[in-house]
This record gives sequence, C-alpha cells and structure tokens, in this order.
Amino acid sequence: MSTPGDPVDRVGQVVDAVLGAAVAAEDSLSRLGVTSLDRLRVCAELERRTGVTLSLADVMTAPTVTALAEHWRSGGVPLLPHGTGAGIPLTSLARSCLLRQLVSPADIAGNCILLWTLDGTVDAGLLAEAIMEVQQRHELLRCAYTLRGGAVPAGPPVAPARMVAETTAEALARCWPLLTVALRPAAGDVFRSVVVSTPTGAVIGLVAHHVAFDGYSESVVAADLGRAYRARLDGRQVDWPAAPDARTANESYRRQRAAGDLDRQGARVRAALSGAAELRFPGATGTRTGPEATTTPAVLTTALAPVPDVCVALTAYARAVGTITGQRDISFVVPVNRRGAAGLDVVVGNFVEMLPVRIMLPTGADPAGDVTAATAAWTTALSRQDLDFEEVVRAAGSARHVHHHVFALQNNPAPRIELPGIQARFVRTPYPALANRTMTEVWPTGSGYSDTTDIAMLSHGRDWIGAAEAAALLSGFRDNLSRYASRQPARVDSLPVIGR
Repeated sequence: MSTPGDPVDRVGQVVDAVLGAAVAAEDSLSRLGVTSLDRLRVCAELERRTGVTLSLADVMTAPTVTALAEHWRSGGVPLLPHGTGAGIPLTSLARSCLLRQLVSPADIAGNCILLWTLDGTVDAGLLAEAIMEVQQRHELLRCAYTLRGGAVPAGPPVAPARMVAETTAEALARCWPLLTVALRPAAGDVFRSVVVSTPTGAVIGLVAHHVAFDGYSESVVAADLGRAYRARLDGRQVDWPAAPDARTANESYRRQRAAGDLDRQGARVRAALSGAAELRFPGATGTRTGPEATTTPAVLTTALAPVPDVCVALTAYARAVGTITGQRDISFVVPVNRRGAAGLDVVVGNFVEMLPVRIMLPTGADPAGDVTAATAAWTTALSRQDLDFEEVVRAAGSARHVHHHVFALQNNPAPRIELPGIQARFVRTPYPALANRTMTEVWPTGSGYSDTTDIAMLSHGRDWIGAAEAAALLSGFRDNLSRYASRQPARVDSLPVIGR
C-alpha cells in the first residue's frame, strides 16, 4: 500500500491526471489501452511536477505504475555535455536530413507539405500576417543549419506568396509548384508559405524542411495559426501557450536521452540486430548504393478497418513482407515520437528517431504466434529507444540497411485550424519524393486522407520493388490486419518487463 509521500502514489497521481481516470498501481498500462502518446504526456508531466527526467526507453516499457515509479525513484536531472558552438545542436534525424540535402541540393524528400482549404469569409492579409507570426514564434523555422555549428537564427519571417484562383481545385494546383521547390536549409531557407484567395474562401500552403519539422509539428503549427489569426481578427496580441525557446527545448530533448542507460541499450542492440538480413523484394530493377537521385515515388492506398493495436499492425505488415520476399527474418524502422520532455508538446522541430525492429516470424502464419513474435520484437526495440540511429548502427556492426524500409503508424494529433465562421479542412498529399526505398503508413480516420476510414499507404522507389509485388504487399497487409485482429485470442500485453 502506498503512502502520500510514496513514489507509487506521486507517480500514480500524475498518471491519473494525464489519463483522466484512476489507474491502480499494478494495472497493466498496455491492457488499459494507454498509448505511446499518453506515455509521452506522462513523462513530460512528471518532469514538470517533480523535476525528474525519465528515459523514454524506461517510460515506454514500464508495464505498470509501480514499475514507472521505480524508474522515477532512481531518476534525476542528467548532466549534459557542454555545447561546442553558438548554434542549437541538431537531433540525429535532423542531422541526417541536412546531410542528404547538402549532398543532393535538388532533393525534395525533406519537404514537409501542409495544405488546408478554408470555406468561409477569409481576410487573406490577416492570414498572411498570422503565418508570419507563427514562423516568428518557432525559431527553428527561420534558422540556417550546418552540420558542425547546428541551427543559428538567420533572419525575420518570410512573407507568404499571395495569389488568386477561381476554384479551390485551381488554388491547390497553384500552390503545388511553390511547395515542391528544393529548400536550402544551409542558407536559412527552411520555411515557405502561400495564401491563395478563392471566391468561397482560401487555400493555405506551407512547406517546412524536415531538418526543422516532424509530423507532430503539423498540429502545433495548425493550433498556433488559428490563435494568431483569431487575435489579428480581434485586434489583440496573440495569447500563446507557454513554450520553451528552441535552445531550451533542445536541451530538454538531450537531457531526456541522457537519462537512459545507453551502454545497456547498446548491448541490447548487439543482441537483437547483429546479422539482420536485408529485405530483398522481387521485381526490383536496381541495387544502387549511396545517394540516390530524387524520383517521384509510386503510391498505392487502400482502406483499412480501424487498427486495434500497434503490435497487431506490425505483425500484419511483417507477415505480408515475409510472404512477398520469402524471408522470415524481417527488419525495418518505425519512426517514433521522442517528445517526452516538458514543453516539447508545443514547439516545432524534428524530435523523431527511427527505431529499428527485427521480427523473426514463426514457420507458418499463425495469428497468435505471429503477434507474440512481433510483440517481443517491438518491446525489445522500445527498450533501446534512447539510442540515436547512428549509435544503433555502430552497436549492431551493420544495420544501416534496416533504414531502407519504413513502417509508420501516423497517430499524431490531427492538424486542425480553428477559425471563427470558417470551415478548415486539412488536405494530405503524397510525398513528392522519398528518402527510403519503401514506406508503408497507416493514417487514422481524420488525419487528412479520409474522414470515414483508416488508410494504408505504400510509397516506394520504382527501382526497389515491382509494381505487382507492391500491390500484393499492400493488399496482404490489409488482409492480414483484418484476419489477425479478428482471430487474436486475447489482447497481448505489448510491454512485458524488460530487464535493466
């Protein structure tokens, strides 16, 4: 039994407050449906209330409040190495995005594109001013980026381009050429915008380079854009939510990572990933290495039943890959949100890491056995989440090829703009270019592709998988997901205890 000063009680109060429900100390968080985003919020709120910074690997693999409290009891504020320059250090993925752009200046794989249609009476001038206020607020959207010096403020916000169109379809088409031009992050060119007025409203187009932007940033920009426009409309100052500046946010991110036992996580990597096989899809026409020219990826989509559990989704995908490739040793990366430090939920930046997952499929497609294998692989991956991908590669000896294939559950908050008297709709578009060979994504209902169903999307380089095989991979994933979800005998606790 806990007492008022007991760690279990203190941590339990935070968990209850974040989830909005009472959770018993020994309840399985996974079986209660606590998501990874919920755990990030718990992690940030614990830091806010108690000053204790927890490792994401510990938070993501704690099966109960009691286990989470044990991590909290031994936690603290990790010491960070002193910076080596005036710039803001880059996260691992941001650095990778910058390097790709420097090697291939014409590449547009780093362009993160956002489009909204606005139906109603819109003041385009105030909207343009609001966009500039959002860029002013988020420093990383107006920095110059270098590999050695990090991010350094490079200038004031850039005014949006202004255009007029007769229809919404025409407005969207006019935005596209402005949003698919290669950005120049080394020169401070990381954010551009356009406002197109129409007889029925307007279209907003934004593009930010991935060096300064991730999927979660979409919802941050959308919320702030609504705040800024409403304030302009009312003739008042914007009531911004409290947020750390870019340097403080980066330090919080690095402190969160430093809280992990990186040596122990490196040992887990060596045990899990050493000797991982490279996926080889039939129908491929090339095996190039090194920087690849920008090409428009092929894109396939299909409707899905609601995805019940990340481990079921991973299982369905891995088995579909195994069917196409004939392999049982399946490795790929999963993008994971690393915004577990206080304040990172309201800032724009690239706080994502690629988490390698290696699933050894059992012989024969048995739903229960497959889900058990995928659950074990996912838990192992989460237990080393504090490592950057480059550290994973060094620890594993050779795992860089794992990065070629991506599976993403895109469950970030939807990018909704709240505007008075205006119906705003986010329009999600396929990637203009691809940094990986294949990318399979699950987009939940309301995320931009569909308001009525989940969507699975497969984007792929045309040289790395044949058209027929790509179609079979996507349909196999869809069919497996339905079959595995319906035949799963019981909800699998996806977070068993991991030895420290």
